[in-house]
Amino acid sequence: MALTFAKKATGAAPAQSPPKQQEAAGPPKDKPASTGGGMSFMKRGAAAKAAAIEEEAKAEERRAQMNRMRRFKMGYNEDCQITFLDGKLDAEGVLDIPRYYEHRIQIGAEWPTFVCTAEIDPTQPCPICALNTDQSRRALVGVMTVIDHSKYTVKKGPNAGKVYTNQRKLFVAKETTLKQLNKLASKPERNGLAGCTFDVSRGPENTNPPGVGSTFDFVTKHKTLALIAEKYGIPVEECVPAQYDGDDGEIQYLPPAKLLSLGIGKAHGGVGFEKGVNAASEL
Repeated sequence: MALTFAKKATGAAPAQSPPKQQEAAGPPKDKPASTGGGMSFMKRGAAAKAAAIEEEAKAEERRAQMNRMRRFKMGYNEDCQITFLDGKLDAEGVLDIPRYYEHRIQIGAEWPTFVCTAEIDPTQPCPICALNTDQSRRALVGVMTVIDHSKYTVKKGPNAGKVYTNQRKLFVAKETTLKQLNKLASKPERNGLAGCTFDVSRGPENTNPPGVGSTFDFVTKHKTLALIAEKYGIPVEECVPAQYDGDDGEIQYLPPAKLLSLGIGKAHGGVGFEKGVNAASEL
C-alpha cells in the first residue's frame, strides 16, 4: 500500500467555520513539520546544509578513489588504434599480468569500479557483494597499460576545443577478451603484447560487445618503449606501464569500513555475520 501525507476528509462537517486566522495557521516556521509521532525525517536550515555538505564530501571522495588513470573504453561501432606497453608471456605461454576481482556499480550518473574486498580479508564481508543484485556481481579482470592513439576533443569547460591524442590509459578486460588477446600474443613473431599495436573495433550495441573492443587486428610490433615514444612524439615516461597496486597504484583497494563510510554497499548483519559469512563466496 502506498503511503500518503495527505489527510482524508472526515464524514461530518464542523458546526461552524473556524476563524480565518486559524485557517491560515500552520506549524511554527522555526519548527519542522511532524510525521505524527513527534519525530521528523525532514532536515531544515543548518541541519539540511550540513547534510548536503557531508554528502558532497562523500561524493568527492568516491570520485577521488576511482582509478586515477582513465580507462580505455570505446563507443559502439567505433574503431581506434592502441599500443600495449606491457603483457609479457610466462613460461607456459600465458599472459603474465595482474588479475583481481572488481565491482562496477552505478552511483548517480557515474559507474565507478571498486576492488572486491572478499579476496583481501575473508573475515570481513564485502559490502558490495552484500547488495546481492545483478549489478553487484564481481568479475575477474586483468589489467595492462596501453597508449590510445585516438584523438579526443574537449567539448566543455575551460579546455573546450583542446585536442588530446596518444594518451596512456588502463586496459582492464575480462577473461573472454584476455583469452582472445592471449592467442594473438602467442604468435612467435610477437612473443607477448608489449610493444604491439592493434587496430581495434567494437561492435553494435545489440551484440553486447566488451567496452575495450571485440576485434583486434595486428599492425606492428615496436622492439622498445623508446621507439614508441619516438614514433608518436611523446615523452618516454609516458610509454612505461602504470603502477597498478600499492599506495600510489592506479587500482586502489578500499576496506569494507571505508566503502560503507562513503555510502557504498550494504553492511552485513544477521545470522553468520559474526563468523564472516561472505556473499561473494557463493558467486
